[in-house]
Amino acid sequence: MHNICLYIDKKRISPYVMSVYVALKEKGLNFQEKTVDLDQLEQQSMAYRRICPSRKVPCLVMDDFHLFESWAITEYLEDAFPAPDYPALYPRESQARAKCRAVQALVKTDFMAIRQAMPSDSIFVAPKGLFIASAEVLQDIQRLLAVTESLLSERWLTEQWSIADFDLAFMLHRLLSQQIELPDKIQVYIQRNFQRASVQAWLTENEKLKL
Repeated sequence: MHNICLYIDKKRISPYVMSVYVALKEKGLNFQEKTVDLDQLEQQSMAYRRICPSRKVPCLVMDDFHLFESWAITEYLEDAFPAPDYPALYPRESQARAKCRAVQALVKTDFMAIRQAMPSDSIFVAPKGLFIASAEVLQDIQRLLAVTESLLSERWLTEQWSIADFDLAFMLHRLLSQQIELPDKIQVYIQRNFQRASVQAWLTENEKLKL
């Protein structure tokens, strides 16, 4: 039995933290959460630096092993708790797995105009006012939708759900939250991801912060 702890942002709005949380839930692992108050710069404290030298969230601590960067964590979880003993986070076939890694890299490092114009908290708190997209944002939106439509299979990116599906759906949900019109197939894809029990567990905890 491993002692697993996930360090998360206190406001529970980070897509990177949420991705790791979803991965842990999908694996069926028991873990403890510890919050880091980013507004109070708690991530800069000496105590947290000893836990996470990158001074960011998420950070996974499993026994004596410390790991940061969300996609490194999800890859590690897949290796440490492999299928078939645990539910898979990535497909086994090498090309399908490479496709998922490419999508993760893209949505976590690209589309900066979308990130800046549509911050992740818009998914959890309804934005106020009418969203007006700049030319740069519109270009990013068109590119994101084109990539999604070209990569989506019938239900998921590959034959089965992967953590890359959630990461892509979160990015697409930024558009949905701003009431940007999306093709029906993409809307259903977002909903299908956000209806998963692992995602609903995070959303339930997020709602508790509003009480």
